[in-house]
Amino acid sequence: MTKKPLLSSSQLVLMSVGSAIAFPYTFMPILNAPPANQDTWIVLFVSIIYILLISTPLLILINVFRGFNVNEVLETIAGRILGKAAAVIFSLFFLFCFVACLLMAVIYINLFILPDTPLWALLLYCAIPISYASLKGAGTIGRLAFFIVPFVILTVLFFFLLGVKDIDLGMLRPVLADSTFLEVNIGGFYTGARYSEILIFFVFSYFLQKKARVNKLFLTAIGVFALSFFFILLPILTHLGAELARHAWNPYFIYTRHVEGYDFIERVQAINTLAWFPVILLKLIIYNYMASYMLSNAANAKSHRGCVIPISVFGSLACLIPLLNKSSTVELLRSDQVFPFVVIPVTFVLPLLLLIAYFFRRKKINKIIEKRKHIADPDV
Repeated sequence: MTKKPLLSSSQLVLMSVGSAIAFPYTFMPILNAPPANQDTWIVLFVSIIYILLISTPLLILINVFRGFNVNEVLETIAGRILGKAAAVIFSLFFLFCFVACLLMAVIYINLFILPDTPLWALLLYCAIPISYASLKGAGTIGRLAFFIVPFVILTVLFFFLLGVKDIDLGMLRPVLADSTFLEVNIGGFYTGARYSEILIFFVFSYFLQKKARVNKLFLTAIGVFALSFFFILLPILTHLGAELARHAWNPYFIYTRHVEGYDFIERVQAINTLAWFPVILLKLIIYNYMASYMLSNAANAKSHRGCVIPISVFGSLACLIPLLNKSSTVELLRSDQVFPFVVIPVTFVLPLLLLIAYFFRRKKINKIIEKRKHIADPDV
């Protein structure tokens, strides 16, 4: 039996923040969500409320079942057959996210960074580090996050500070003059519904140090993500304007191209790419691992490693399908027509059903939990 790797609290927080910030750093779907104007910054803060509401059922389950891995949680609540069915649903969602994120990444690289490089070469270049890190497991992924994500956050602060002198808050006024309460809430819901990083806590909290407080870590991750997102969004709105930013593939990269300071800091947009690529890889590694981990446990395999490379190969082959590897497909995937409605059933609806099932069976389940705790620590 392999020793369960431990994640530190900071590593789990950084994994969640890195995965969540990867999309704002690349695309800004929030700019196209209602009301799609200068009040988008308000939508961001409203979305945090929706994220907390949507994540509540899973957060309760994570706290109740500390010490259980994700597959054990599902089977304890729903029974062996339904638990495995739920595990397959989660695994398919992780697989979808992996393929969709990989497609967005390589299409973006192919269009804006390396236009003359064949798509298969880009996929191979991504698949090797993704597979290697995923094979190494949770501990390695946590250590990668500890190095990658602080650098990404530092670049956000760097670009914000260099552009702060040119921020014109007048572009954000008049506040709510062109928006309704309903529009702001719809935009907040769409943006909040995209947030699937509560699933990272659901899967990886099993590897978390025993004394760590999950609620505190989750709120910390949300806070760091929201603040980083705001430091990305505010310069975009005040430099490019909401209308221009809405029609740009990567408005943040456009903003960084215009950053300069102290008469010698200029053309620093390369730092944006230098931070973007590792954090996208980190997101892909996390979703590859979660899909591999849950599928292998559902199949009663001894290790997740047997699923890692097949998932990487499947994702790469899917991205080579002519119908998929088009910019129009990426536009559709990153729009509010797809992602919120794929994420919500897995982050809220299914967990809510599991939570209801737990409350109906809580006497029996609590006995199992107490027995598990007693076996793990006889002095309890």
